[in-house]
Amino acid sequence: MLSNVNLSNDLQLLSYGGRVIIVGARGPIEINPRDTMLKETSIIGVSLYSSTKEDWQESSAVLLAGMEIGWLNPLVGTEYPLEKAPQAHEDLIHSSGATGKMVFVI
Repeated sequence: MLSNVNLSNDLQLLSYGGRVIIVGARGPIEINPRDTMLKETSIIGVSLYSSTKEDWQESSAVLLAGMEIGWLNPLVGTEYPLEKAPQAHEDLIHSSGATGKMVFVI
C-alpha cells in the first residue's frame, strides 16, 4: 500500500484505538487530523534500518507463525518469470498502485 495515496482512506477503516503503521512512503502525506481524533487512533512511523538482528528474527518468527496458523494471509499480486524483471519494474513504475506483492518465479 502507498501511504501517500491511501492513508486518509486507511484512517476511516480503523476501530476505536486502532493504529496505522507506516513503513515507507513515496511522497508527502496530507490528512485531516480529525480522522484520528474521533476514534483516538494513532499513526506510527517505522524505520526498519535501525532494527537489530534479534528484531528481524522475532518479527520473522511471528510472521511465519501467523501464516502457519492462518491469521496472516499474504496478498500476492502479479507474478513474473525472473527474466521479465525489467518489464516488472516498468509495470510498477507506471502503475497507479500495486495490489499485493510482486513475485518473481524462478
